[in-house]
Amino acid sequence: MKKCAFIHLMIVLLSIKCSAAQKTNDQLLNSESSQSQLASLEQAKQLAHEMKSNQSRKFELKSFDWNGEIPQSRLVVLNNPFGSIRSRNHLEQKVFMHATIQEIGDNPLTPEFRIREVNHQLFIDVVYDEKIKNANGEMRGRVDIAILFPGDVSIVAKTDFGLIKIDKTESHVQAESNSGNIKLTTTGLFSAKTVSGQIDLRMRGFKEFGLSSAESRSGKITASIFSDMELLLSADSKQAVLLNGEQKASGIVYSKGKQTADVDFKSYSGEIIIEVVDPPALVQSVKPSSVNIVNLDLRDLPKAKPWKPGDPVYDRDDKRINNRKP
Repeated sequence: MKKCAFIHLMIVLLSIKCSAAQKTNDQLLNSESSQSQLASLEQAKQLAHEMKSNQSRKFELKSFDWNGEIPQSRLVVLNNPFGSIRSRNHLEQKVFMHATIQEIGDNPLTPEFRIREVNHQLFIDVVYDEKIKNANGEMRGRVDIAILFPGDVSIVAKTDFGLIKIDKTESHVQAESNSGNIKLTTTGLFSAKTVSGQIDLRMRGFKEFGLSSAESRSGKITASIFSDMELLLSADSKQAVLLNGEQKASGIVYSKGKQTADVDFKSYSGEIIIEVVDPPALVQSVKPSSVNIVNLDLRDLPKAKPWKPGDPVYDRDDKRINNRKP
């Protein structure tokens, strides 16, 4: 009897020991995953806080419309630091602009539109008289602009973080953004520059001789080129450079035909991807119309003096004001 009791006691002790060992193993496993679990929990809390914050903030949409005459230089300079810029062709010989204004939060910002003509160039600036972010780093406002004009009107478009999209134009384009993406389709000369955004180009030929360039410090550059274009293209990046899916060295030179166009791509730490595609049936790339056309570099365009407090501001044909009922 005593022997049976002793055996039973040993079984109980062994069970307790195994249970303790299992508990220790579970603790070790929990210890190994605790860091990732805590990180996931913190991320979930942060996401929930941001969603709650966004849902609780006030949000109101307004609009601003303007139209005016095309300047003598046929150049429009548009600076919209906090929002997107989109442009496409319009048949009427005027400049049309529509702005969607977002007023955000309990203390929103409403911008001022400074529209003026200087040295025969049309300048449109979206200006805020206070900081765009509140004490918590949240945006207090934003403006997205669509601007229309004939295909031969050139544009300089600048923004800090918004998208710049210039579609199906014949004009020369200069596009600059700090972190926003740039998308261009033009047969004019172009200069596209961004710090961390991506650049997407659809090249269908050039109507004039000159240099075109695209540069991104860390963003990717992609380009689609008609196979019948006669150009000299150089691409340089510390990352991969791909031509028709085939990876090349850090720098390549692609040339074809009479090399009537000079194009330069540069990305310091982003990929450059180039695809040569056949034009659709009955379509050919645009060729320079005359060898007598003077080469044009957008960086050599005359610069207007910056606006200063006290300088006159001219609002021309402002539909919102002219149509206002007394």
